[in-house]
Amino acid sequence: MAGDGTRRRPARERLLEAADELMFVDGVVLTPVDVILKRAGAAPATLYTNFGNKDGLIAAALRRRLAEWTAAWDEAIAEADGPIDRLLAIFPALRDYQHTRLHERWCAFSGTAAAVYQPTEEVAAALHAEEELLGDRMLEYATEVVGPERAPVLADQVTTAYFGTLVGMLRRDQDRAILGGEATARAIIDALLAEGVSGRAS
Repeated sequence: MAGDGTRRRPARERLLEAADELMFVDGVVLTPVDVILKRAGAAPATLYTNFGNKDGLIAAALRRRLAEWTAAWDEAIAEADGPIDRLLAIFPALRDYQHTRLHERWCAFSGTAAAVYQPTEEVAAALHAEEELLGDRMLEYATEVVGPERAPVLADQVTTAYFGTLVGMLRRDQDRAILGGEATARAIIDALLAEGVSGRAS
């Protein structure tokens, strides 16, 4: 049962926290509503009043998670020293996020997308918002590095290195996986920049 300190927090916040701790660790499909309610110390009516149903809670928890992730990424971008570091800022952001904010070893958005074959419109919108943020930022910062013509290729390759990092975090030491993904992305950038210099020289 939730402690007194937990109960003093609004029920909506307790439910979101419980969903974050349970669904994104044990899986959105495998976590029953009654387990979430017990962790939150909330009544079923509270969940349905605030979120409509379990899918509404999933969508709200994803939006909450996206806001936290965006803040961590913003901080890393602000600390970046130049265009290449801005493009690679997703890796130090992930490192900080993993050490200070995550409860699980897996990406909440990837895990939800994998577990929910036909998401509701609300859940799909939350998943799309994360995908759009990733795509827009990768393209923006890749453009700063190599220009608009080659930016889509670079953005796609760095994104692939990032996705590989997320998978690696499941299979081995997480810091090692992030370091490996960052090194791979940097090597991709170096190779593309060298290719551009070679092309101009010829």
